[in-house]
Amino acid sequence: MISASVAYAIISRDPKTSLDRIASQATIKRDAEYYAANINKVKDVDDFLGDYKLYSYAMQAYGLDDMTYAKAFMKKVLESDLTDPDSFANKLSDQRYKTFAAAFNFSTGTAKDAQTDAQETDLLDKYNASFTDQEKQAIKDTDYYSAAIANVQSVDDLINNTRLRAYVLETFGIDTTYASKQFLRDVLTSDLNDPNSVVNLQGGEKYQALAAQFNFNADGTVNGSAQTATQKNTVMEQYNLNSSTVIVDNDVFPDIVYTTKAAADYNKTYYESKIKTVTNVDSLIADERLTDYIRAAYSLGPSSFGTDLSDAALRQILVDPAYANTMGATAVYQAFAFEADGSVLGTDGPQSDSLIQATSVNYMARYDDEAKAAIEEIVANYKTRMSDTRTLNNFSDVDSVNDFLNNNKTGDLDKTNDDLPDLYQVALQAFGLTEAALPKSVMRKLLASDPYDPEGYVASFKDDRITQLARAFNFDSEGNASIQLQALSPAAMAKYATTYKSHVIMLMKDGPLKDKASKDATEEVDYFAKTMESVQSLDDFLEDDRLTGLILKSVGLDPKDYDEETLKKIFTSDPDNAKSYLNTKADSKFKNIVADFNFDTAGDLTRAKLGTVQDQGALDRTQDAYLRQTLETQEGATNDGTRLALYFARKAPDITSLYSILGDKALFQVVTTAYNLPSQISSMDVTKQVDLLKRFVDLEDLSDSKKVDKLVKRFTAMYDIQNVTTQSPALQILTGGG
Repeated sequence: MISASVAYAIISRDPKTSLDRIASQATIKRDAEYYAANINKVKDVDDFLGDYKLYSYAMQAYGLDDMTYAKAFMKKVLESDLTDPDSFANKLSDQRYKTFAAAFNFSTGTAKDAQTDAQETDLLDKYNASFTDQEKQAIKDTDYYSAAIANVQSVDDLINNTRLRAYVLETFGIDTTYASKQFLRDVLTSDLNDPNSVVNLQGGEKYQALAAQFNFNADGTVNGSAQTATQKNTVMEQYNLNSSTVIVDNDVFPDIVYTTKAAADYNKTYYESKIKTVTNVDSLIADERLTDYIRAAYSLGPSSFGTDLSDAALRQILVDPAYANTMGATAVYQAFAFEADGSVLGTDGPQSDSLIQATSVNYMARYDDEAKAAIEEIVANYKTRMSDTRTLNNFSDVDSVNDFLNNNKTGDLDKTNDDLPDLYQVALQAFGLTEAALPKSVMRKLLASDPYDPEGYVASFKDDRITQLARAFNFDSEGNASIQLQALSPAAMAKYATTYKSHVIMLMKDGPLKDKASKDATEEVDYFAKTMESVQSLDDFLEDDRLTGLILKSVGLDPKDYDEETLKKIFTSDPDNAKSYLNTKADSKFKNIVADFNFDTAGDLTRAKLGTVQDQGALDRTQDAYLRQTLETQEGATNDGTRLALYFARKAPDITSLYSILGDKALFQVVTTAYNLPSQISSMDVTKQVDLLKRFVDLEDLSDSKKVDKLVKRFTAMYDIQNVTTQSPALQILTGGG
């Protein structure tokens, strides 16, 4: 019989050859093929437990074959939510059950959700930011226009500059999609005084207004400059006024508009120059810019009155002190000088300089109050409709793409939100898109497509905004609510979190220092769980040292040994290429780590690794574990010392407590044999047993493959002394040939 020392040396020197030998055995190969072909056809736990070939294969892979009979028990294990510390599997002292549960997707802890809380928060943050983003972009565009228009010396200079052309078209409300360069050239070189010119016959009011702000000759040249200073300022003012966004489109009352700071400045200038020319209250009411200014300055909008104050009510406030008092708007009446018949009282116009100044101060402080209040209402409505909780008067469940695309009028029974933007419109605004660019018919197909497929429908748009929008929701190919694709599955995150805490405190004695370390570890785990939800790429993950540090520490690796560049090489390696960086230069522990993450070799999230019951990484580990268990079993049939050696080498990296060794007969036998400890120690008090083991076993050494190999070789040598009459080569080395 070959000695344990020799057998272990042969296998450990080239484990792949030994595993390949096992894998090539007819029965093993047939069972592996059946498992790979059928595991993801399983519908539920009962279906899995009912297929003996699948179930027994998995049980043997995880060293639980002696519990194969206990199906009711194993069902509880498989259905455990590993993110819940009080779940069935987590409360079992034997870690094998938790490892087994983590290998499958049977847990009831991950619910289908059209949009997770994290996704919703991110979308609404983008929605809120979209208005200020538009404002910042408008400022950039205006600065560019102001500088670049001075260099325009011909109509073609303007038309062929994409950014300038878009600026002037948007200024006058002309759709850039349908405005041809040739027609724009014809308009800009037309004679506005000629009733038969192109601009007058075909242009319409918008093109006529545009042509009036430029001075191109009939041949497209200019005499001096394309615009006067007044024309240039008029265009920039109009552009900034148009950059204001309609937030709420009311059917009855005026729309609520998000007014930019630049537009507010223009409104202020307009008001202060125009109010002195007002001769009666009706001419004021007829000017919408003036009345909007007054409403904003004196908070006469929905936030104060529930609805926007009508023109008729505003007129009555301005001329009737009793009515103004009733409406709580006495300050408005007192800010103006109108007679009861609407005429202006006195010679200074409706307002003195001081009152004009006071009104402007109010306006600049309050011009965006209604917009902010409207945005808050819109956000609240979005949260309500996307909520998973159904209320009596509000059908708010969104379980499908169709539910999401329903407008507020048909999506619930609440009538107060009917004029607010729908869910679909909020999503478009959040990502800087429009209904024209992404109509509902396209959105429906988009949301039912895989946004992580580089060759899919979403990717075909080649627009990052559209990609990010699609990734903000979780719908399957049928348009039904599904599970969010994350860089790590909840079970995998729970696994790393648990092992991280174990490694952090494994060498510490009970006391204040250990308590603090445990508390700090819990905070780090909480950060990990929260932050991983928002990781959308490998770069997101690698840029956060706290995330990578937790993963590395959880498997006993020192983060100081791995910079971002090295980790990127590892994660972007092809795991199926034997010559890749992962398979040739990285620590073997990285194979499981890379397999756990749902990144492709480009560092992007991918569904390719997912399975309905078992993800690709878990499937590969199950089959690898089955081969290793089989190898140990077959070697054990010849020499049990070889089985014990291989078992210890496999389990050592996961040992974070000496109690784990005491609780595992095989591990305990390896340690006691290696150090020639008497078998009677098993009858000692547990605490004394642990104290004794500390003299021989350093838990940190168990994460070092070289030190583990040295310990195992010591074991096989000692095992051979006790069980083999012929002295092994390893023993000869240890004893000097004696």
